[in-house]
Amino acid sequence: MNTALVTVNTQPEKGSSRSVAVPVALPDLQEVRAFAERLHQLGQSYQDRVWGWELSYEPEINEPEAEVQVPDGQGGFVTETMDLWAPASFAIGESGIWFFSMLWENGTDQPPVEFLDDRNLLPS
Repeated sequence: MNTALVTVNTQPEKGSSRSVAVPVALPDLQEVRAFAERLHQLGQSYQDRVWGWELSYEPEINEPEAEVQVPDGQGGFVTETMDLWAPASFAIGESGIWFFSMLWENGTDQPPVEFLDDRNLLPS
């Protein structure tokens, strides 16, 4: 675990800004990637708090004939049958503080696309 400082606005409800630096514990990204790969190999939905952060994994969805509710253009919905695909996904953290995700958008057997949101971490 690494410790970093993140900026937090302590008075957003007053419409003003009073930023303070708060220490947060961050897991090693290599350990996070390894954990995500293990979950991906298992291929089952998973939600928990790990390393102090909310974490989720969802396996790929691939249904050739799914019934999907789509807007009918008049404020309602109609049921259509269509192919449904969603890539396997992994996410940990909280957007705006620290967030890391992996998305297997090129297929379950291809390397995932990664995204890291650490823009509010202060330089050490």
